[in-house]
Amino acid sequence: MKTLVNRKQVAQEFFNAYKNQDLDKAVSLATAEGTFRYVPLGENGIGKIKGGEGTTWKGIANALITSFPDLTNDVKSITVDNEGNAIVRVFIGGTQEKEILGIPSKGRYYNVEHLFILKINDDNQIEEITSFWDNWDWFQQIGYNPAS
Repeated sequence: MKTLVNRKQVAQEFFNAYKNQDLDKAVSLATAEGTFRYVPLGENGIGKIKGGEGTTWKGIANALITSFPDLTNDVKSITVDNEGNAIVRVFIGGTQEKEILGIPSKGRYYNVEHLFILKINDDNQIEEITSFWDNWDWFQQIGYNPAS
């Protein structure tokens, strides 16, 4: 039971750090070899959680914060299973002020539901982050049409 409680606390601490835009704190909760996969981004959404080379979670989070300076999240639920997974339902939102991923800013606000699966080991460190969201919903909210 204690392990489940600890894993839930790690997930909450991760999202609190992300909400406070304290990316160093967020990545400190991960193993050195921790990986992430942002499924809607395809091959561009796979990499290490921390590190100095290639695609990193910290790099993507920093790009989001740069483009959406008021970026925040609202955790709706955290469910932990016996396999080390923390399943987090969270709404992430912010107002776009700068271009991101080639998408020009129209100054619009978005708030999109995400599902995160954090694989947390017995040492209470994040080994993997997998996330899903509706990219089309995000595009519509920020006023972007990828077909044009």
